[in-house]
Amino acid sequence: MKLFCRVFLSLLLVLPGASWAQSGNYILLPLQDLSAFEQGTSNWSIKGGLAVSPAKGATPQPGTGVLVGTPGAVLQTRVKAQDLRLRLEFILSPGAEAYLGLPGGQRVRLSDSWQQAALNAQTSGYIGQFPTQNAAKAPGLWQTVELAFDASVPAQAGFSQLNHLALNGVTVQQSVYLPLAKAISGAQPLSLEVRKGTVGFRNIGYQLLANSKPLRIETMAYKLYSDAWDATNLTKLVKEEKTTNLTQEVGTGMREFQVVYEGTLVVDEAGEYRFTSLYSGPRFLLDIDGKSVLATGESTSQDAHSASATLTKGAHPFRLTYSRFPWRPAALGLRVETAGVRPYDLHSLSSLPVPAPKPYLDVAPTTRPELVRSFILLEGEKQKRTHCLSVGNPAGWHYTVDLNRGALLQAWRGQFANVTEMWYERGEPQLLFTAGLTIPLSGKSSLAVLPSTRAAWPDSANLNYLGYRLDAQGVPTLRYQMGTATVSDQVVARPDGLVRTVRTEGTPDGPLYALLAAGSTITLVEKGLYEVDNRYFVRVDAKARALVRDSAGQKELLLPVSGTASYTLFW
Repeated sequence: MKLFCRVFLSLLLVLPGASWAQSGNYILLPLQDLSAFEQGTSNWSIKGGLAVSPAKGATPQPGTGVLVGTPGAVLQTRVKAQDLRLRLEFILSPGAEAYLGLPGGQRVRLSDSWQQAALNAQTSGYIGQFPTQNAAKAPGLWQTVELAFDASVPAQAGFSQLNHLALNGVTVQQSVYLPLAKAISGAQPLSLEVRKGTVGFRNIGYQLLANSKPLRIETMAYKLYSDAWDATNLTKLVKEEKTTNLTQEVGTGMREFQVVYEGTLVVDEAGEYRFTSLYSGPRFLLDIDGKSVLATGESTSQDAHSASATLTKGAHPFRLTYSRFPWRPAALGLRVETAGVRPYDLHSLSSLPVPAPKPYLDVAPTTRPELVRSFILLEGEKQKRTHCLSVGNPAGWHYTVDLNRGALLQAWRGQFANVTEMWYERGEPQLLFTAGLTIPLSGKSSLAVLPSTRAAWPDSANLNYLGYRLDAQGVPTLRYQMGTATVSDQVVARPDGLVRTVRTEGTPDGPLYALLAAGSTITLVEKGLYEVDNRYFVRVDAKARALVRDSAGQKELLLPVSGTASYTLFW
């Protein structure tokens, strides 16, 4: 274990999705025609979708909402930008490559690199330097790229700065200085170029960034209390006065205190404002116009909590309550942002001291698989899964299983595991976080006995975990007892995905099925190949009797298990 501080697809019809909810208030380019772009050429068109086939290539579908490009002329937007945020979705045909051009001439590579073992200039996400990991998806799946870019850097003449670049939700570039071919004197268009294959783009959203501050604190006063940090009824008033600074320093010299600020926020431009709290203490409450905007509990100054409020132009009363722990240095910060404006602070600079560096601890499999026991908290669940095993493989494909339920919880590709919250200081909350391109799975027990194919899949199957065995390569095989049968479950990382094999010994209490996938949509791409929610693919033997069914408002992909059954996950 190494610690550090710091398949394929066949015909797939892809339709344009609804606009996504994303913090940042992006403005979407209209894609009903090419009017959002400078004069187009024959290699660019507006379509309704893209059917991707490894044998037949890509076939555009009728309709609107998707910009489709092939090799040829570069397409430029009519929108011109300097500093900006940008988010878009794209889909590639097999072997395709394209470039996203930024002001100043820098280009982000978008390519079919999902099976590249080594990072290089051909890897999707390359811009002047190699990305930190390969977060590309397989062709035929919609992907996302999101970035924050400054076209010029006042303190670094002749350079632009890529503040952040995320591919499919994975940060692959951060704080990269990029040399400019020539100084940028004004806003410039963005560009799209296709070098190979066919590429589709949709939901192209941008936000032009300015340094204005359309929301400010105009009047404010505070009340300082010496009540205990966990008191909810404040009675021990120490001091009250008017102030122009939002800061925790009013309590300097006190081991514990609570402070309540009340005042007026003046909004020059109506819109949706996003507030982010950064504090060290047990409680932070922010009310605007008498309504709760932020109400968060224990936090350190390295944690960020955000929420949005729609505010009209004019004055808005606010109330902010902050409580300090007696055993931790005080820190209080409040940040705000809105469309077209850089995030800026409402607190005094000294109110939020620079926290002590927090190390990044990870586990990296090198020559053999790494097995880590931990708690796992899935998105949308309130309770931790307490008996979980995460397996990292040198091949770069990883997964987590809930041993109590025999459930495959998540699978991911790239870097393995962030274990900082397990191993740093007190090790709370004992959670392992994935460090690569993650695919959330159903979280239900993967195996169950069903009296019929119409029976509902149980929340937890009647199985008992018997432990696991390691083979000569260090690959674990999990074992379960189901009635009078013993079931072995092995997941092996191959270059093109995770191959899961289930074997039974003895006779189960009834027909045994494996739940291969569950989601809103499960599409048969070709015989034996299924696409699930545009997130991942499942491949089974073409002769297998896999079944797609409706159950409890979802689609489920089931496979009968008699003796041995196997399938492959990839994305």
